[in-house]
Amino acid sequence: MLYTFVFMKDIELIRLYDIYKGLLTEKQSELFSSYYCLDLSLSEIAETEGTSRQSVFMAVKKVKQKLLEYEEMLKIKEREDKLVSLSLEIESKELKEKIRGIING
Repeated sequence: MLYTFVFMKDIELIRLYDIYKGLLTEKQSELFSSYYCLDLSLSEIAETEGTSRQSVFMAVKKVKQKLLEYEEMLKIKEREDKLVSLSLEIESKELKEKIRGIING
């Protein structure tokens, strides 16, 4: 059960990354992507970066916090989630497609 929770939490972080990655520095984006998207270990990233595992851990932790702060301020993911939920309740296929078009950009 714990693994499912961690996995779902990771998916939510990746969703936040997809939304807010343009607000991160290039280095922050690379570290987050390496750890969460490419599934590299902290040690593997540290070796590539020529730094310590602890340094990578702290940097990834900082990026996670930034993503959560951006969502707290801007609430883009929250709005997308509400639109998806609403689209599931709508009977009109045409209206559902319009909402999905807005969500998907």
